[in-house]
Amino acid sequence: MAAEEAAERWADVVRLQRWADPDHADFYALAAEIMATLQALDDLAHVLRRQVTGYGQGRTLYDDTRQVDPATRLTESTVELGRLVEYLQAAQAPANRFWSAIGHVGVEVTP
Repeated sequence: MAAEEAAERWADVVRLQRWADPDHADFYALAAEIMATLQALDDLAHVLRRQVTGYGQGRTLYDDTRQVDPATRLTESTVELGRLVEYLQAAQAPANRFWSAIGHVGVEVTP
């Protein structure tokens, strides 16, 4: 699954960056990828919310505990996806500011 592979790749990035020497080019490139990832996750959360909202239409659903109405679970899921969308959108602002700010930083090269 592509999402699983993406998560594994991000874990690889974290491991490699932990041991890397600080480098402006890495900071800038990673900031761009963080922005792209946040935007993709935001898009995905919107799609999932739309799908979850209509999931019970035309389907007989059950809750695996058999103690909660599945419609309640769907409503809770939709609410939480809405919160996730809010957080993802909020996270994009500081990520974008980081990307912009780090793009102006460089290291003086002395001859």
